[in-house]
Amino acid sequence: MTISNLADVPKFLEAAAKGMWQEWWEEEGHPIEDVYDELQKSLSPEALPTTLIAHQGDEFLGMVMLVQSDMSKRPQYTPWLASLWISPDHRRKGIGTRLTKELETLATQQEYPHLYLFAKLSLRSF
Repeated sequence: MTISNLADVPKFLEAAAKGMWQEWWEEEGHPIEDVYDELQKSLSPEALPTTLIAHQGDEFLGMVMLVQSDMSKRPQYTPWLASLWISPDHRRKGIGTRLTKELETLATQQEYPHLYLFAKLSLRSF
């Protein structure tokens, strides 16, 4: 398994957008184009947002994002680990943990002293 910056493997943009949209945005009625717009920001050289992609060759396994804010009510907290999503066929294989550790390393390299996470109560242990 390889973890790459989406900017280096833009061929995974569509798979990442579909997973992110189906998990969080579709149910709320947002068009998938909104997700594409959000992920395309990761293709710029700016530090935030950054999207990391887990893949094995040409197979998309999952993703995670480093974003400015993931909770509009708490803008003072930044940056956030967001949109951690693993393809259902590849869950429970440690991919989420690897992505999280890579994102933590990236945040440290960019000199962010803290990293915030907003998750469902059922995922509290993660």
